[in-house]
Amino acid sequence: MAEIIHIPGSVFSAQASENLVEYPVYAKILHLGLVLSVTFELWNSLAALWFANFTWFPLHVLAGLILTGWLVLTWLVYLLTPWGRHLLGTWFSWRTPQAVGHDLARLFRGKLPSHGVRPGLSSLWQAIFFIGVSIVTFGGFIGWLVLRGDLHLSGGAQIGLTLMRLGTPLLAYFWIGHVVMAAYHALRGDALWRIFAVWKRG
Repeated sequence: MAEIIHIPGSVFSAQASENLVEYPVYAKILHLGLVLSVTFELWNSLAALWFANFTWFPLHVLAGLILTGWLVLTWLVYLLTPWGRHLLGTWFSWRTPQAVGHDLARLFRGKLPSHGVRPGLSSLWQAIFFIGVSIVTFGGFIGWLVLRGDLHLSGGAQIGLTLMRLGTPLLAYFWIGHVVMAAYHALRGDALWRIFAVWKRG
């Protein structure tokens, strides 16, 4: 995650895309909130699933509710702002299969694919991770509502628990890969960590 690269032929106007070369502050805040809440929820869930450790369960529920609301806000920003639509257009670009194939070919030749908001392996990884987090979190939220009796949905609790039980370990692998590659890019000197600089644009 670094520079925003304009994609020719994208669905929004060229005038709007000229202002998308930087991370707006709201995007940095959304990203930081996702990093903190997803990390806590993910590893707390694994502690419960693998080690039957429910020490932090009350905080897990609270963090899950916060993450649910944060994801709703994030999806709204992605869908309703030019910057967000640019990001989604990058994730689901018609160029993605070709770009992923190109990145894989470079990877097999020992060359690390480029990072940033562009069609390719990095964006595909981010898209799958974000959508996976959304499915597991929203499923868990529905299951929690059913268990509380606030929502009457046949099988809703079981669906939510199953999504969390199966999805959490898979998301952990994506989380690890995301962190490893981010650290590697940072060690190479790529301008990666500026996405956490919520006090300034760019």
